[in-house]
This record gives sequence, structure tokens and C-alpha cells, in this order.
Amino acid sequence: MSDNLNNEQIEEIVDKVMKKVWDRIASYGLIAIFALVLITLEMNKSKADEVTTISPKEFVETVVAVPGKAKVFAQSEWQKTKEYQAESWADMKAQFISTKEKITNLFVKN
Repeated sequence: MSDNLNNEQIEEIVDKVMKKVWDRIASYGLIAIFALVLITLEMNKSKADEVTTISPKEFVETVVAVPGKAKVFAQSEWQKTKEYQAESWADMKAQFISTKEKITNLFVKN
């Protein structure tokens, strides 16, 4: 009997080893996923235990403040839009002048 293994025997051994490795990887992976799920659930549970209550007075104050906040937001957006438009128009004018000069220079004889 020979001490050397043929290709089929080597492939069979490698297949068995790979199967054991993948089985272990799968089992450890499942354990890791299970632990992650448990940790996540525990973290969410502690957050869910914190009950926040809002008094009627706080609710009314919040509702009353909404129009003022909306007005401030709208004004700031309006201001941003005007600034952007002014910048955009200034750029457009500069580009128009540059383009006009280039076109007129095409028709001027040197």
C-alpha cells in the first residue's frame, strides 16, 4: 500500500474539512446575529421604558408657537432666495458681457 494519496482522496479530505469549517462559521455567525438582536432589543427596551408626558400647557404653547416659527422660516428662505438670485444675475451679466465681447471681436478686423 502506498503512502501517497491520489487526487480523489485529497479532494474528499479537502471537502470534509471545508464542510466542517463552514459549519462552524455558520454556527458562530448565527450566535453573533442572535447576540446582536438581543442587545438591540435590550437597548430599545430601555428607551421605551422612558415615558415622556406633555402637559396641556406645554401642548398649547407648542401649537401657538408654530405660526411664528413658520413665519421666521419663510422669511429666512425668502432672504436666501433673494441673495441667490442676486448672485446668479450678477454672474449672468458678467458672462453675457464676456460672450458679447468675444462675438464682436470675431467680426472686428485686425
